[in-house]
Amino acid sequence: MRRFCIFIFVFVLASSLLWTGTEEVKNSRISISGGAYFLRDDVFKQVYGNHAWIVCGGYSYRLPFLLKNHLEVGVNFRFLSDKGKLTVTKEPVDLVMSDVTLTVKYLFDLNPIIPYAGPGLQYIWYKEEYPPLFPVSSVRGSVAGLSFQAGCYYDFSSSLGIDVSVLYCLARAEEGMVQTDIGGIGIKAGMVYRFDF
Repeated sequence: MRRFCIFIFVFVLASSLLWTGTEEVKNSRISISGGAYFLRDDVFKQVYGNHAWIVCGGYSYRLPFLLKNHLEVGVNFRFLSDKGKLTVTKEPVDLVMSDVTLTVKYLFDLNPIIPYAGPGLQYIWYKEEYPPLFPVSSVRGSVAGLSFQAGCYYDFSSSLGIDVSVLYCLARAEEGMVQTDIGGIGIKAGMVYRFDF
């Protein structure tokens, strides 16, 4: 995974330096980022710690015909994988969680800095694997959630920039009689490649 991220970073950097394009607004953005996700659930904190590392990617399109080019719609992907220990027996457990988020962002053009904020609709998949002698081998499921994101783009050139953002998620999973709050706060930073589409 690390080699793949390094390859993408070098590719985006090299292509933006070789072809910077014009200073006009490019409507499409592809982003790759990483960060941390802080789940609110107290049991999660006891088993996995305060946070888990995340890898994210996304595509967004700036709508040229609405609100004077200040509205952006997109789709984001997030992947989280963490290892923990049960609170009593200290046996290992694994958690994998991924989601797809449809976003709408309002952009404040202050070139080269572009702050943004907006809501999102998430669909989250999760799977937790337990030790071999545990009564249940794993728990898996999916749930819809809501999110709100605020952040900032910083453009180095017409093709390359960075993205830093904070994401607040609301989502609850239910397995039998047990409800788990899988919402939380995500913090991420990464590279953005801009192009016309």
